[in-house]
Amino acid sequence: MLRPGRAVLACALALLAVGAIGTTPAFAQAGPGPTSRVVLALWQAGPRTDLDVSGEKAPPEPRDRFLRALGQRPQLSIGLISTVQGDYTQEQVLLDITQGTRQSTFIYDPQDVIPLAFQPVDKRAVIAGWQADVRRALTASTTIRPGLLASSIPGGAGYVGESGRNADGAIAAADEQGRVAAVSLGPAATLAARTQGLLASKRFVVVSLPPDPSGLAALDQLIGARTPDELLMVAQLPFSPPKREIAAAPTRFFKQTAFAIDDGGPPRGVTSATTRQQGLISAIDIAPTVLDHLGLTVPKKVRGTQIQPAPRLSAQRLERLRGRWSDVRSSRQSSSLRAVAALAAVLLLALGARRGFAAALPVALRIGALGLMWWPTMVLVSAAFEPQKRLVETVFIAVTSIVAGAVTDRMIPWPRGPLVPAAVALVAYTIDLATGYHLLTRSVLGPSVSFGARFYGISNELEPLLPILLLVGLASALTGRAASKRLAILYAGSGLVLGLIMGWGKLGADVGGVLTVAGAFSVATLMMLPGGITRRSLVVAAAMPVAAIVLLIFIDLGLSGGDHLSRNLLRVENAQEVWELVARRYILAFQTLVRGRNPAYFLAAVLAVAFAWRNRALIYGALRGDRVWAAALLGGLGAGVVGALTNDSGPVLLINAVIALAAVSAYMFGRPGRTTVEEGDEPRSAASAPAGRAPADPVLTA
Repeated sequence: MLRPGRAVLACALALLAVGAIGTTPAFAQAGPGPTSRVVLALWQAGPRTDLDVSGEKAPPEPRDRFLRALGQRPQLSIGLISTVQGDYTQEQVLLDITQGTRQSTFIYDPQDVIPLAFQPVDKRAVIAGWQADVRRALTASTTIRPGLLASSIPGGAGYVGESGRNADGAIAAADEQGRVAAVSLGPAATLAARTQGLLASKRFVVVSLPPDPSGLAALDQLIGARTPDELLMVAQLPFSPPKREIAAAPTRFFKQTAFAIDDGGPPRGVTSATTRQQGLISAIDIAPTVLDHLGLTVPKKVRGTQIQPAPRLSAQRLERLRGRWSDVRSSRQSSSLRAVAALAAVLLLALGARRGFAAALPVALRIGALGLMWWPTMVLVSAAFEPQKRLVETVFIAVTSIVAGAVTDRMIPWPRGPLVPAAVALVAYTIDLATGYHLLTRSVLGPSVSFGARFYGISNELEPLLPILLLVGLASALTGRAASKRLAILYAGSGLVLGLIMGWGKLGADVGGVLTVAGAFSVATLMMLPGGITRRSLVVAAAMPVAAIVLLIFIDLGLSGGDHLSRNLLRVENAQEVWELVARRYILAFQTLVRGRNPAYFLAAVLAVAFAWRNRALIYGALRGDRVWAAALLGGLGAGVVGALTNDSGPVLLINAVIALAAVSAYMFGRPGRTTVEEGDEPRSAASAPAGRAPADPVLTA
């Protein structure tokens, strides 16, 4: 007989095997050599963006004039470029291009770029204020080296611009001393000719295109003049919004802007190992692509990866993707979750009006709790349809979650109901990660692509949620089972599989998630030990997170997962850089703790945990003495605590864990037949335990 726990473990192992995804070939080229050249053309938009929302009826997503102009040129492979991580400024984008790596602008000191000024000197130029920004970069990380790109090219880089125009684009051609090796300024009509002239002596040339018809004409000339061994890249850089005011009516501001590349091959799309998203690359991918085309060594301090071809996406599809990346996660995540809770409250009122409060409360609690457990799955379903309007997506997610919760409660007897939404969610997310459908990325629970820190894999919101779902699913399947060595092994194995799914670079690619899972299942495994918690078991449990990370690194390196941690470790050059990987997480975690409403949310989460513990007899009733449910609750809390202590989002993980555990508690409280909310529910005795099973152990008894 196949036991439920073994079935869950077997399915997870099978899905894990699906994750072997092949690599993508690089853009075709004649081959690196002494004659290869690269041109980077920058479309530096003015204060008025290239977005068009005109017309009698505003389009769902703004029309991007420049992106569509690139799409109309058949020689170009088009996509989007993620410009910065954090708040946008044009100067920061250009600095990131020169260094091939970036960090959140929140950890710089000062946070804003120190003003830079282009100063021509004969046929060269210097960037005034450069050394001040070099010192600023060191406050964020010793791995950040502004100007590293040009310094890695013998002879440096050149810059071509229009006289009297903004010449900030020259920053992308500056070396580590802030010097531009060659400069050509003149009329827009001669941009292409002067670029070809400069390519005779410089292998990498940056061109500033005027953001008007003359710039498009110059771009056409650059395309026409491209030689077989020349790589042409085009990137759109919006004007820096004043005082960080990102949104301004009637247009919208996006940090993913138009990008194109011309290598002489057929028109395609773009991607990179940095983003793993069709149609999206990062600004830090430009440096390694340039150096790779020139046949030069890519420095270890460069964290970007080479730009690669991908299936072509239309400009309209890119606009829609950008809209979801920029709007869905920030505005629809909390609204859809609140809508599920609101519908559960409406259900309580409706049932209470008909049956009375005492009879309605347990039913509404169970359905609402199960609806919240179905919410992660319905989030993926909604992402498959990509509703354009926020209200439509919010209503869809809420209604389907509550309906699924009601059906589950009707079909599956309490307390086994959570097994279904937990199993469906875990399988659905693993399939999405393994197959590269990227429903998660386009969903309200996906990583914050618009922020620019993570483009794929598990988001911070899911880090505590997935282990809690697995723990609750196991508790539902194993209710009434006594602690045993076999159950301890099952819990440890389940945690190991989930940790690999969440942490392996081919799947979840979230190293912090491995620590969160290790924290959750260390606690749960200890709870399942028949002999109780011993000193030896505590030592083993404490070592599990470290062992999990080490194992993950070896697996990722051996199977070419391309995880963030293993990729960074391969490029570490000294102990200080290793320390920065750790220290940076706590700096960002503290900033998260003190930002906005997070202090109030964090305090509420702590008080909720204290309230649940003090009133455990009332809330958990007969199940409070069941070891597997105690493991789910305490293990879930362990996921939140460990996540808060190890993740750069810090308190957000504990807050999310407490919200998930509140749903579990509501389901446990809403057992059928409850007609009172008075304290005094007793733990089950041996006589009331399910047939053939040992009586529950008193773990959470008062």
